[in-house]
Amino acid sequence: MKDNSFPAQPLEKIALSCSGGGYRATSFHLGSMSYLNHLTYNSKPLLEHVKLISTVSGGSITGVVYALLKQQNKSFFYCYHFLLHHLAKVDLIATGIQKLNPEAVWANNSKTKNLINAFAEQYEQFTGGETFSVFNTMTSHLENVVFNSTEFTNAINFRFKNPQAGYSGNNRFKVTKDQIAEVKLSDVMASSSCFPGGFEPLLWPDDYIHEASPVLKALASKYRAEKIGSVGIMDGGIYDNQGIESILNYKKNSDVPYFDLVIISDVASPYMEAYQPYAARPKTGFRKYTLDGARKKINSINNWVNSIFIFLLLGFGIFAAITNYPPLYQGISIGLFVAFLLFFIIKIILVNKVKSIKSFLMIRIKDLIPSFYRDKLSHLKIGELSVHRAEPLLFSRLNSLVTLLVNVFLKVVRRLNYDKLYEDKRYTYRRIANLINELTQKDFERKAEQQGANTQSEGAKVNIFFKGPYKEVVKDAIQKVAEEAASFGTTLWFTDQQKLDNALSKLVATGQFTMCYNLINYLENLLFTPDNGFELLDPVVQQNLHTLYQQCTTDFEQFRNDPFFLYREFSKR
Repeated sequence: MKDNSFPAQPLEKIALSCSGGGYRATSFHLGSMSYLNHLTYNSKPLLEHVKLISTVSGGSITGVVYALLKQQNKSFFYCYHFLLHHLAKVDLIATGIQKLNPEAVWANNSKTKNLINAFAEQYEQFTGGETFSVFNTMTSHLENVVFNSTEFTNAINFRFKNPQAGYSGNNRFKVTKDQIAEVKLSDVMASSSCFPGGFEPLLWPDDYIHEASPVLKALASKYRAEKIGSVGIMDGGIYDNQGIESILNYKKNSDVPYFDLVIISDVASPYMEAYQPYAARPKTGFRKYTLDGARKKINSINNWVNSIFIFLLLGFGIFAAITNYPPLYQGISIGLFVAFLLFFIIKIILVNKVKSIKSFLMIRIKDLIPSFYRDKLSHLKIGELSVHRAEPLLFSRLNSLVTLLVNVFLKVVRRLNYDKLYEDKRYTYRRIANLINELTQKDFERKAEQQGANTQSEGAKVNIFFKGPYKEVVKDAIQKVAEEAASFGTTLWFTDQQKLDNALSKLVATGQFTMCYNLINYLENLLFTPDNGFELLDPVVQQNLHTLYQQCTTDFEQFRNDPFFLYREFSKR
């Protein structure tokens, strides 16, 4: 009996999502896509069965460049080496910050001069100044592209899409075909990777205007006339760091999913370290002072400095006033008197300025705190708290806030978006999660424990090629590379040490062998799960799937011995 989630034409229509995660994501996704291109299915590279690509943040660098170059009829290996070269050479942080210098020249003076717009100009090294009009008519194997960002008026996704996929933006701010056609791809990449804290939002439509954008200029005028104001656009990872929703929403009004397979290439870990409270430091040095005590100490030092200044002024003033004093010494005394007087005046001005700034800040802080909490906090004798006591109170809250924003919030959003795909039974045989950390020992063994716990309720997964403990399945060579790749940070550059350590090649290779690993698991469930519908497929399709499976298992044997075999092979192409 055929399972209704089993695709009638497996692998013919694939959707690929590429998560955010800086250059780590860009490089890993490039490796994943290169492995798909390496495989042959139904007489063409498996990558050419991808019909939609949905990208976020660092994944949008790979996605935008690949989609653009394919529209320009470039080969996959041209795209591959183009990205490798630019990832190795372009330090976005260094070049972006240089654009903030007063003497820096901006190609587009209509942009707000801030860091994210500086990055947008640097992204033109990847896009060559092309606009979204290049996607008006899709000519490659891709039917549709979606590059995801988040808008800060309604806190929902803001998508940049080719016209065939529908309007861009969202249902609150619809972007027409004529408007999206003028948007530069470099601005799209900046919008998608504009993460909070590191950058300020881009402003729609103002920051997207350039010399050849009359439609966007008219839109900006309309917004001002209607007092709509600019719309803040930031990182797509805030709303959906994997770009899953854009795929699930595509032609969704059907009982049968449009895509035969959804591949989620993801460098974000589902796990997080346990919260660690701030450890109090010894009550020594400055930590033994209370706020009141510190204030008294500062006042005491200030009074002591004032006394020294007054003593010196009196001394040199008296020497200068003595008429029978030698002229040379009298001149020196007058000079020192004037110098110390000036220093004393400047010191008084600075101290008063600091006091006024402190008063201003205290007033602003009080204004930010609701009156209810101000009343309650008045019961706390803050001035009597030592730094030793106050430090944990402050830093534990900051630590929990950062953990909430950077880990808890993003993990919850990630889980919710994955649940949309994994709780929908129609996708049982139509999904692959290709995760950067799953071939690390910790993640592999944790996943094995979870699958073992679910065996009775859900039934065991088919497992033929990968049998045995971690060391037998993965081998030492793969483990070493996978562990290093998974530990790479979310940055937009490679340090000199990382270049020496070949971080880029390790991330690309990890994308290759991890995609191979996941395709083997996926194909085993297609081929060998009893009564799932495979036996009802056309014999030619069955044979194509078996052939693909053989390609993957052969490749993984090679990866076990040499994780870089495919990376080196591609370097010759």
